[in-house]
Amino acid sequence: MKRLWSQRLRDNRWQLLLFMVGALVRVWYIHSLPPGLNQDEASVGYDAYAILHYGIDRNGVHLPVHLIAWGSGQNALYAYLAMPFLLLFGLTPLSVRALSVVMGLIGMLFFYLIMKRLYSDKTAGVAAMFFIAINPWHIMMSRWALESNLYPTIILIAVYFLIRAFDSPGWLYGFTALLALSLYAYGTSYFFVPLFAVGALALLYYGKAPRVRSSLWNAGLFVLLALPILLFIVINHYGWKTLATPLFSIPRLTMPRVEAVSSIFSGNLLGTAWDKFHVFIQLMISGSDGLPWNSISPYGFAYPLALPLAVLGLIVMLQDCWSRRHEGARYAVIPLWLLIAVLMAFITDVNINRINILFYPLIALVAVGFFWIYRQLKPAGIAFAVLFGLMFLLFTNAYFRQTPQVLGPAFYESFGDAIRYASEASSGSIYVTDSVNMPYIYVLFYEKINPHDFLETVNYRNPGDAFQQVSSFGRYVFGKADYLPGNTYVIANSDPLPQNGNYTIKQFTNYTVVIGTPAGSN
Repeated sequence: MKRLWSQRLRDNRWQLLLFMVGALVRVWYIHSLPPGLNQDEASVGYDAYAILHYGIDRNGVHLPVHLIAWGSGQNALYAYLAMPFLLLFGLTPLSVRALSVVMGLIGMLFFYLIMKRLYSDKTAGVAAMFFIAINPWHIMMSRWALESNLYPTIILIAVYFLIRAFDSPGWLYGFTALLALSLYAYGTSYFFVPLFAVGALALLYYGKAPRVRSSLWNAGLFVLLALPILLFIVINHYGWKTLATPLFSIPRLTMPRVEAVSSIFSGNLLGTAWDKFHVFIQLMISGSDGLPWNSISPYGFAYPLALPLAVLGLIVMLQDCWSRRHEGARYAVIPLWLLIAVLMAFITDVNINRINILFYPLIALVAVGFFWIYRQLKPAGIAFAVLFGLMFLLFTNAYFRQTPQVLGPAFYESFGDAIRYASEASSGSIYVTDSVNMPYIYVLFYEKINPHDFLETVNYRNPGDAFQQVSSFGRYVFGKADYLPGNTYVIANSDPLPQNGNYTIKQFTNYTVVIGTPAGSN
């Protein structure tokens, strides 16, 4: 047995080395980069904490299949899957991001396994691990807890089960279950999953894999697992009331966000489709959507040389589909995935987050294109590998050296430290700056507020809107306020400090705490 493992390690040493490099760049300084915490991370983290310990989210919904969050909703699957990390390590930025890191590592592994099953050549496996390990989109996605970034990796694992099902139909149940589960991960799945399921079934029948009885059982499994989220869509589309059951609740949102960012539910689909697709084409060419947490110029989502290789890879994979006839049906899975992901661009307000389902198949095609070049002309393949390796080193240097200065203000670095200090150093009212997006969620997160206490005291400026702004809860007040003795203030470092009176001032990286001495005190 020991000799067998030793032989396997020798046979797969390059894949293992590349995986370790990919793992290192995904976990290095994960406790401090990105610095601070994005409001969506704080939101899903706090709701996970509230459901775990109190059985309700911050909106008072018992075990919701979809979070209400700000009002317009947030996907719930990340919250539930993050709970083991919160249970073990408490509610911290690192514990909330731990799931993203783990899913990033799992994604690397399953990406390699998929490509290895499609192309048994050892070089193809090494190429697959190389391109996923160094990919900028995948590295950046794995390092922060945007709940929608869970979605593409769930689909990736489902695709692995699908490809296995061409040889052993029993694997189809895993594909079906994961496909249904992905509906709870991101709203764009409502478009992608039905089309992909139908296309996958057609490929399976063309490849002569499943029987009718097996297909019916899988259809039943899908409906059973997807029913709660299907009811959620219906309830929110027609404005019905929240449905509560002993096992879970299906909430009505103030405004379903999927309808706000997608034109599929509107009557102006044809009028806006081209504009959306034009933005998509620009993103594909530039590699960036302008959001510093999604990409770094000029490296983009996959480096500048990736698109030509992806086009070549698509041609190679389609040729494999055609030349192998029924046996080639499995090779059509990646192009099918890519096609439906591209169709998303016609109905979605495009940024890298919203089309995240596109990038795994795109990286797969890059690997296939590279593999073809390597087989035809080995020196050219080596040259491409060296170029991508150099770009990876430059990207890594930019990410770890330059990105903290950019993301620090965007992710409100040190705001949590200021909140904690103000809460511990004073017992009176605390006035918190509204220069932070949804500042109340940071108080809930860092102070671990009981959701029942929040619900009893919260006041909204705009109740019922898509993004409900909290004006106050408990002893916390949000917005600009005059300096008065006895109060405590959390302000941005750029805000003016009090000129008169007796105040204690504590400055952090981007935020300052001002504590006023009560009138009459010495």
